[in-house]
Amino acid sequence: MVRCDSGCPRSVVRFGSPSAVGVVLLAALTLAAGVAFGQVQKHDSRTTIGIAVPLYHGKVKADVPQCVRNRRVRLFERTPGPDAKVGGDRTNTRGRWVVKVPVDELEPQDRFYAKARRKLNIVSGEGYVCRGDRSRTRTFVGD
Repeated sequence: MVRCDSGCPRSVVRFGSPSAVGVVLLAALTLAAGVAFGQVQKHDSRTTIGIAVPLYHGKVKADVPQCVRNRRVRLFERTPGPDAKVGGDRTNTRGRWVVKVPVDELEPQDRFYAKARRKLNIVSGEGYVCRGDRSRTRTFVGD
């Protein structure tokens, strides 16, 4: 602790004040919390779609295996207004998914796409996030 009376130069900082110690302590804790919460790893995903009527199928791809298996995938039909959810599936260990669409419900020129939802696995500030993705749109050609 530095004590000086009115004759102290401005470069000398007084450390004796409890509020100054509190501010320094708060800044240190904030920095430590930022480092602890910075341990979440983020991974990109890629969703594919294929057509083998009446099955729509595809794959979720990623650089890490935990972002491939057990992902929730939903199949949507492009419609005027909000897109209609047709069905859903979870990926197997190799990232493959399948949704069966009844043939009598298909019309020529129906357009479909798949979405893989974001997957979170965060415990105590550490873990991973698999980013969601949307496939390209595929058109049902029909008869």
